[in-house]
Amino acid sequence: MKIHKAAARLAGWELQHIRKDQPTLETHLSQLLPKLGIDCLLDVGANQGQYGVLLRRCGYKGRIASFEPVKASFEILRAKAAKDPQWSVYNYALGAKAGESMIHVSRSTVMASFLDATEYSHKQFPEGMAVTRDEKVTIRTLDEVFGLVTEGLKSPKVFLKMDTQGFDLQVFAGAKRSLPQVRGLQTEISIQAIYEGMPDYLESLATYTKAGFVMTGLYPVSRDKQSLALIELDCVMRRVPEIHKQVPASPKKKTKKKPRP
Repeated sequence: MKIHKAAARLAGWELQHIRKDQPTLETHLSQLLPKLGIDCLLDVGANQGQYGVLLRRCGYKGRIASFEPVKASFEILRAKAAKDPQWSVYNYALGAKAGESMIHVSRSTVMASFLDATEYSHKQFPEGMAVTRDEKVTIRTLDEVFGLVTEGLKSPKVFLKMDTQGFDLQVFAGAKRSLPQVRGLQTEISIQAIYEGMPDYLESLATYTKAGFVMTGLYPVSRDKQSLALIELDCVMRRVPEIHKQVPASPKKKTKKKPRP
């Protein structure tokens, strides 16, 4: 093992060579967003602004609209975005329909969810999953706020990032009218359920694929401590390029055989 890799491991890090054909999530986004011409990125489930910071590090200079319903996390998010004129923040959740609901705020705020944690998740993340309080929050739909967040953009080219702890398909369901302008998305998909009633990765992928998206990258988020089996993945997708869309073949005309003399 090379010295620089050994030193990194002692500090709790692992150095990884960046390959163009197998990029990290950050490198992949830095390639994909300009390729899709993205000028408006919707950061749904923004927590404290970690994703917005990552986007700027990736070189993305376009508009960011971050949504975070939990008040304490939102205040940190707002402070982080304050000096960036292209970064707007909104203190509500997005879902399938507008209304209000109670969200479970966990000790690790990134785990805050509308859903109850499973027994499995409490074993895997005993500290982070502990609920500290419930908070009533506002929910709106993406269709409802789409005009607001894309105002001034003549023809918005949107990327939808969702990290809502089991609620991503609800967010997606609230985007029926605005979906045609979404060119790409990032979603957290679950191999092992960490919240009660959340969709598994097969249901999630089937929904996005049916809506016209194709996968461009998968990035592990967490693993089972004992078995090393995957628990969650970040999944990046884009609209199926026109050149890859299958055009049904036209039926062959049947020709009548001439009878032999």
